[in-house]
Amino acid sequence: MVKRNFLICCLTCLAMLIANIAIAQDSTGENKTLAKIGKYTLTLKEFNEQIKSLPPQLQMAIASNPQLKEQFLNRWVDLTLMAIEARKEGYQNRPDVKKRIEDMTNALLAQEYMRKNIADPAKVSEEELKKYYEAHKSQFVEKEKVKARHILIKVPSNANKKEWEAAKKKALEIRQKLLKGEDFATLAKRYSDDPGSKNRGGELGYFQKGQMVPEFEKAAFSLKKGEISKPVKTTFGYHIIQVQDRTKAKEKSFDQVKQEIRQRLLRQKQIKLKDEIIANLKKKYAVEVHKELLNSSQNKK
Repeated sequence: MVKRNFLICCLTCLAMLIANIAIAQDSTGENKTLAKIGKYTLTLKEFNEQIKSLPPQLQMAIASNPQLKEQFLNRWVDLTLMAIEARKEGYQNRPDVKKRIEDMTNALLAQEYMRKNIADPAKVSEEELKKYYEAHKSQFVEKEKVKARHILIKVPSNANKKEWEAAKKKALEIRQKLLKGEDFATLAKRYSDDPGSKNRGGELGYFQKGQMVPEFEKAAFSLKKGEISKPVKTTFGYHIIQVQDRTKAKEKSFDQVKQEIRQRLLRQKQIKLKDEIIANLKKKYAVEVHKELLNSSQNKK
């Protein structure tokens, strides 16, 4: 799936590059020619800029795997060859293709316009960051957490009373083994029906309130460190829980949340700028929209 998404993204970026690529000129220094087909040239600088325009995870994948960079270059060659042949056959004059080229060009121009008039101007100062932090400290509280492990004796959703009783009996027997000193991780691997944690000795890691089913959560947060619960009934069956560690709720420091606040404020500023720009543009240009057609009978066909 990751590879498929990478290729799709590559195709999109390369299509944009081909649609806007300039006629070849002399290339020196940073603009050394990486590939050339007829009058179309891809410089090393253009190629690297295209890589930088990809999503971060794809950039990381390319950085760690040189073969992906070569694939990206090969696709530029393949697409350019096909585009040249398509032009020769007159594809660019087809009404449907013209429309798609126009849409692609509009998307690129709008993206550049937003970068220059929205993304670049929206700056957040250190003073603004601190002011926001002081005014919203209650939003930056790390909630109480517990680190726990469990052993699940699963009960089918359509189980009868006897099956529930049998599961509880088994859970009680396992709990007695634990109270006598047997190793929790060993018993979890042997008896637990939770495929996600049994091979880790029942380890669930740290979690806070709201992340587990209510019955499990209530029991876990009521236990002391090291304490083993009685069988806890949930919709999944019976759980034996042991709390390994607890952390109290605490306020996060400014440095811990600084980047989070920066992103919040940047989004707010960018949205405000965009709304102002769009409002002014709507006054400048006539905009006609027929939203009623979205729910028309023709649209539903």
